[in-house]
Amino acid sequence: MKSTQARAEFITCRAAVKRVLSGVLDVPAAEVALGRNPCPGCGSAEHGPPAVLLPATPWRISIAHTHGLGMLALSPFRVGIDVEQVRPLDVGQVDAPVLTRAEREAVTAQPEGLARATAFLRCWTRKEAVLKALGIGITIDLTTLESRAWAEGPAQVTTSALGSPSTWRMATVPSPAGWVAALALPAGADRPPSVRPL
Repeated sequence: MKSTQARAEFITCRAAVKRVLSGVLDVPAAEVALGRNPCPGCGSAEHGPPAVLLPATPWRISIAHTHGLGMLALSPFRVGIDVEQVRPLDVGQVDAPVLTRAEREAVTAQPEGLARATAFLRCWTRKEAVLKALGIGITIDLTTLESRAWAEGPAQVTTSALGSPSTWRMATVPSPAGWVAALALPAGADRPPSVRPL
């Protein structure tokens, strides 16, 4: 069960999303209805990717929020965004089912403490951004996605998470100090998305 603070932040984030979409879609915020598209993996509408239900729009959205910061990505293509607050983490306790061998080496090369936690969260947010763009959430073995978060600039990953291979471009998103964010788009996307902090 979510804490009262987490519920309040969720509601505040959704209200901010509606305000931003109101400006983009040129309708009052009260006329923006958010919901979900069916999950591409199982067809359920209960846990598919977020969507603008009303008004009709070709825009795809992805929403991410963590304590103190939310982000919205708008794109004509499938898109995924993730954000995490940098905080102390015992990376050794969480990396086994998450990081590839190359990622683990890059993360553990960082000094213990926030530098190592930040390196881990850069990998994590890139992976989660891809899964959000796919519309499936964390339902696959995360070690099958190589984030290349230690390299400069965007990276590409190919996954067969939905049965047929698809290639995604991942990139770090500029964010305020104390947070790490990443974005994923189809590799062939030729127009940049709009990313807005909430």
